[in-house]
Amino acid sequence: MGKNINEILVISDLDNTLLTAKEGIPQYNIEMIEKFQKLGGKFTVATGRSVESVSRYLGQIKLNAPAITYNGGVIYDFESGNVLSRAVLPEIAKDILSVIQEKFPGVGCEIMCDNFRTYLIKENDYTYWHLTDEKLSYIDTEINQISNRWIKVLFSDRNDVLLEMKKFCEENIHCDEIEFVMTNTIYFEMMPKNVTKGKALSTLCDLTNLKINNTIAIGDYYNDVEILQNAGLSVCVNNAPDDIKELCHITVPACTEGGVGHLLAQIINTFN
Repeated sequence: MGKNINEILVISDLDNTLLTAKEGIPQYNIEMIEKFQKLGGKFTVATGRSVESVSRYLGQIKLNAPAITYNGGVIYDFESGNVLSRAVLPEIAKDILSVIQEKFPGVGCEIMCDNFRTYLIKENDYTYWHLTDEKLSYIDTEINQISNRWIKVLFSDRNDVLLEMKKFCEENIHCDEIEFVMTNTIYFEMMPKNVTKGKALSTLCDLTNLKINNTIAIGDYYNDVEILQNAGLSVCVNNAPDDIKELCHITVPACTEGGVGHLLAQIINTFN
């Protein structure tokens, strides 16, 4: 770990780590992020959310390092408005999606594209809650009407349905260019192969001349596994599953109790 606080990058997952969709960001997190940054520390996020959604939910929080969005699909610098890195799904993703939809016609489906727009392909209660809770703009359309390249496909439904879908994909979808990941109990995603938050962290460090040993990642779920494994220090909030806690060096209070703020306070105390 670095000798000075200005050598440290803290990168936080959003949902159920830094914030909750309904309750927002705990005030303690906001206060400690501002204090950490004023002392010279770098703070950013790594999330499955889109650029639009991240911008909306961060509100008054300013990120002083580029953010990992779309679960690693895009590294975006909110300060400059520039895309630093972007990965897209191969064309065969369209055929694979057709196979999945034929097997699971009721599962909600959104496609997020390289123009940062969200396209609603199949609506259900879960897509309604997702788009409404996050106040996202979207286009209700069909697959063949989308001309932009796909960053990821988001499926949403009950957990038991998505676990069945996950099993089906593992057993029947064999493509070296695509992988699938559970990102929440009600979300399942199709991503380009080898595109993860963890891989994006390595890319982010290369782009910004940061040492990965000086990074501290905090998360709560299975799509955080690789970034927790790759960071110099891994941290999870207390509301994380037990097997995620086992991966981490440190556990802090739950999201709603300001766990990110408690982590930043520990870091500040270490360097004071």
